[in-house]
Amino acid sequence: MDKKEFTKYLKNNKDCYEYAEAPHNGADGIYVKNVRYETETHFTDRVIKRMTLDDLIKATHHGKNIEQMTRVTGYFSKISKWNKGKKGELKDRHRVEEV
Repeated sequence: MDKKEFTKYLKNNKDCYEYAEAPHNGADGIYVKNVRYETETHFTDRVIKRMTLDDLIKATHHGKNIEQMTRVTGYFSKISKWNKGKKGELKDRHRVEEV
């Protein structure tokens, strides 16, 4: 990715990112603050050249972009009304004892 393109993207998304060009440990690059995830990342010029825009943006998340999902269970339903897929899912279930 071109550094100018990266800074242009950050500039066009001011509500999501703040950035400043500055060196870190002697390596020129850009500090990027991800406003949503409250993270700060320094990208060296060399890293910016090697990565895609999508990969650079994902790196600013620092693993905080995890979606949480849950499955509601514990209700009763007649199995005769379940479709073939639900019956197969029930057949494949197994219990795990807590240690």
